Amino acid sequence: MKQPLSYIVFMMLLLSACVKPYDPPAIKASNNYLVIDGVINTGNNGVTTVVLSRSKNLSDTVSFIPELNAKIKIVSGAGVIYNLVDSNNLGKYASQPLHLNTADQYKIQITTANGHQYQSAFVIPKTTPSIDSISWNQDLINNGVNIKVSTHDPENATKYYRWDFVETWQHNTKEIAQWVNVNGYIHSLGIDFLNDPLQIHQCWTTNASPKIVVGNSTGLAKDIISLQSLHFIPFNDERLTIRYSVLVSQYALSQEAYNYWQLVQNNSQNLGSLFDLMPSQLTSNITCISDPTEQVIGYVSASSIQQKRLFISNSEVNNWIKQLPGFECSSQLIDTDPADFRIYKYADTSYAPWYFTGNNIPYLVIIKKSCVDCRVKGGTNAKPNFW
Repeated sequence: MKQPLSYIVFMMLLLSACVKPYDPPAIKASNNYLVIDGVINTGNNGVTTVVLSRSKNLSDTVSFIPELNAKIKIVSGAGVIYNLVDSNNLGKYASQPLHLNTADQYKIQITTANGHQYQSAFVIPKTTPSIDSISWNQDLINNGVNIKVSTHDPENATKYYRWDFVETWQHNTKEIAQWVNVNGYIHSLGIDFLNDPLQIHQCWTTNASPKIVVGNSTGLAKDIISLQSLHFIPFNDERLTIRYSVLVSQYALSQEAYNYWQLVQNNSQNLGSLFDLMPSQLTSNITCISDPTEQVIGYVSASSIQQKRLFISNSEVNNWIKQLPGFECSSQLIDTDPADFRIYKYADTSYAPWYFTGNNIPYLVIIKKSCVDCRVKGGTNAKPNFW
């Protein structure tokens, strides 16, 4: 028999009232593990960078929790100490350019602001072979661009590899303003406005990849990695709207380090990154010597680092957008200050100067800031030195 609509609605409400949200303990647990991310760079004139942070719970909304005011040093087997400094107070500790003896062994020692002490096991440096190529292809099946790396070791000694990368892309505004508001005063950028430090038409955004990529050649007769997949950019993504660059770093690993990073890779494919809560037990080579029961996330290795950069321009990809869909670029005409037409006092900060018009008494045309100031979308208006 056909049930009346009111009965069906009643049953749906009744069933929904019986559903209770379930928060697994792993989501609600208060985890605050120290995360150590870095490689002791044994390359010639190499700078070692170690990033310290705290792990996140699955329910956390913050993307990164830096560990500040720590003391970090590299210690050699011969007892030589090299200090690392967080000069920008971002949890990113770096050494001076070093010439480390690759015949020695090294470890990291850390003292955090709360007095806890950590150290890694001594590790033997490995020599990383050069990157042969960074290549890309436009994938018509998956609708996007694949970026791949190839390398080989003529000595057949590396076998285990890890890669990460930093990507940078240019994004421009829909309209161009040759007048810029600086602290309430409108400056003219002049004829060569795109090379003016104050220009806001062109911006560059840089992101470090959260992905962990590892590979090995243990099943091959020769130590060759061919077209290892690194990254995928979906079709019409803004990163290829104008010009895109990716800087790939390659590291040689021991088998133990490879096993660790492979597990991190498997975990991060499901969760997000190294800095998230890990569902699988990681076997780190770092211990808390002030509290041996404290869990630490990270694996310190030592190797030279090889890098290679790739550029892709919008003109090289097929049917990719050349201009992102425009914002609502509404404009208004406002009076200027009679004392000085370049004084800018418009109260609505979502607008910015565009251009002046009129004869004896100039008027100012203002426009939505998102249409003329590329910094609204993020990044910086300072061109990278490699661009």
